[in-house]
Amino acid sequence: MRKFFKSTTGAILVIVVYSLFWFWVTKSYLQIGFSLFFTGLFFGVEKVRKVVSRNPRYIHYNFFAKKLSESQKNIIWRHYSFYRRLKPEFQRSFDTRVYSFLERYQIIGRQGMEADEEKKILIASCYAQLTFGMHVYLNKSFNKILLYPDYYYSNITKNNHLGEFNPHLKVIVFSWKHFFEGIKIDDNNYNLGIHEFSHAILSSSRITRSRSQTVAEHDFEKGYRRIMELLKDKSKYAQLYNSGYLRKYAFANNDEFISVILEHFFETPDEFRAKFPDLFQMVKEMINYREEWFQT
Repeated sequence: MRKFFKSTTGAILVIVVYSLFWFWVTKSYLQIGFSLFFTGLFFGVEKVRKVVSRNPRYIHYNFFAKKLSESQKNIIWRHYSFYRRLKPEFQRSFDTRVYSFLERYQIIGRQGMEADEEKKILIASCYAQLTFGMHVYLNKSFNKILLYPDYYYSNITKNNHLGEFNPHLKVIVFSWKHFFEGIKIDDNNYNLGIHEFSHAILSSSRITRSRSQTVAEHDFEKGYRRIMELLKDKSKYAQLYNSGYLRKYAFANNDEFISVILEHFFETPDEFRAKFPDLFQMVKEMINYREEWFQT
């Protein structure tokens, strides 16, 4: 009930009931007029906020831009074609986001793995790529990243893993070997970083499903719901399942489907668009992805 009254629908209901009550008490149309005026003003401001928060120029204008060193930028340049294709002003924004990510999150090595500067830069860049269309992009659903050299044994699941997101511990875990393979080969539809980070973003969008939700979280959660509606179409589901384009793990559950299609979106976008244009467009809007970021 509390969540309902924090929602837009709940806010409208409260205003309408309040207005009708005072009209009944005072019999004043002025009261109705004031209520409607302030309601319109509130939702007008809210609409403008959402439009502005999706605008690339606004999102990537940094009053206090943070600079990476040339050696740090070279690491990104060598490994991320996404970065190389960006226009210079958007590369500067990307640098700021990588810097901010490294300030915010701990990256810790396990089993003798050293979390050196290059590894940290590559992990931060993967996250920056996925969230580049988001105005508020730093995520509260995790605060720590653990790096293992290879497959690792989880005491929680009692299985070997190559990556996972644990919302209760606010931890993301990567096998460095498999994370690096995901960015080294950027067109095979396997990207462990994109996969696990997308789980964290989806988790955050669910937790804050109310009027306190950021525009980015709202868009991500809305995109998730639209895609789930698409999957209810049995013929579309069968088409996706039998296409051979998505690996079968995508169909393990709804959350895995979202993570896998985000991997495909960044790894083989042209093929994705050609095969499933409607789904591709949903993903694009979900993360506010814009072609205008890139050099022609």
